[in-house]
Amino acid sequence: MVLKNNRFGITLYVIFFLLLCFTACESTGTQGKGLLSSSGRSGEMLVVCSSSQWKGELGDSLQHFFMSALECLPQNEPVFTLSQVANQDFNAVYQKQRNILYIDIDKKYTEPKITVVKNKWASPQLIVNIAAADESEAIAFVSYYKDKITALFLDAEIKRFQRAQLAQQDRNIDKKLQETYKISMIVPNGFVFAIKNENFCWLRKETKYWGQSILIYVQPYTDTLMLTNPYIITMRNQQTKQYVFGSLDSSYMIVDEKFIPTKSEFYDFNGMYAVKTQGIWKMIGDFMGGAFVNYSLLDEKRNRIITLDGFLYAPTDDKRDLLRQVEAILLSTKLVE
Repeated sequence: MVLKNNRFGITLYVIFFLLLCFTACESTGTQGKGLLSSSGRSGEMLVVCSSSQWKGELGDSLQHFFMSALECLPQNEPVFTLSQVANQDFNAVYQKQRNILYIDIDKKYTEPKITVVKNKWASPQLIVNIAAADESEAIAFVSYYKDKITALFLDAEIKRFQRAQLAQQDRNIDKKLQETYKISMIVPNGFVFAIKNENFCWLRKETKYWGQSILIYVQPYTDTLMLTNPYIITMRNQQTKQYVFGSLDSSYMIVDEKFIPTKSEFYDFNGMYAVKTQGIWKMIGDFMGGAFVNYSLLDEKRNRIITLDGFLYAPTDDKRDLLRQVEAILLSTKLVE
C-alpha cells in the first residue's frame, strides 16, 4: 500500500507502516540508563543538515513549518526556536540536545521515511530522523507530517515540564483538590490558593516579573452545548467576572475576542472527551492582559463538566514557555474516586 501526495507537484511513495511510525516505529536508545542529562532550553530544536541545505529551500521550509508564530499569544513567538549544525559537525556536544530533527538526504533511499528515537545520547531526549532521496522529497514529506512531528516534540516538552513539576509537587494542594473536586493534579511548590470554594478555585504563583494562574470550576452536565466554544467563553467570563480581579477597584477579567479570536478543538484528555480552547484575556477597568488555555472535560461518571483553565500575566517576558508550564500542570489532571 502506498500514499500519494501531489501537493508540491511530486508523488510521495510511503510504505503503509509509516502511518504507524509515530508509535510502532518509535524506539528508545538505552531507556535513559546511565545517560547524561540532555541540554538545551525548553522549546529549542536542533536541526541537523548541511549548511547549503539550511541556507536553501529546505532550511526555509523547516523554519516555516516549525518556527511559525504560535496562535493565541499577544505577541509573536515561534512554536520552536531552531538552530542548525552540519551533519559532519554533529558531535558529542550537539548529540546531548533535547530535541533533534536529523535530515539525511541520500540517493540510496527509494522512498522517504521517518523514525523516532528517544534517549539515544542523553535523557530526556527526542530525535526525529527524516530520510529522503533529495531535498524536494524531504520538504514535501516533512510538510505532510509536520503536524505530527510538531505534536511529538510538544508532547516531549510537556512531559519534561511534568517530570520537573512532580519532583516539586505540593502534595497538600493535591490533597485538597482530591477532597473538594475529586481530581488529582501535579501542582508544584510556589502556588497558593487565592480563592477556594465548593465549585471554584484559583491557584496562583506570583513573581516580581510574571504570574501564573490556574482556575478550576465544576458544573453539572445538562446539555451538549456546554462543550461548544460560545458556552465555554461565556462560562469563563462569568467565573472570572465574579472571582478574578485586577489591581484597580471594580476591575475584572474577560476574554478579549476582538484582539485575537479564540480557538477551540476537540481533545482526548487522558481518555475523557474534552474541548481545548485558547485565547487572550484582558482586564475591564485595568491595563492588564495575557494568554490563556482552557480544557473543558466531560466527567461522565459524575455527570459534570470540569474546567481547567491556565492563564499568564507576563508583560515584559516571553510567554511561550511560561504558558506551556501551566498547560503541563493542567494536563497532569486525573480523576479520583
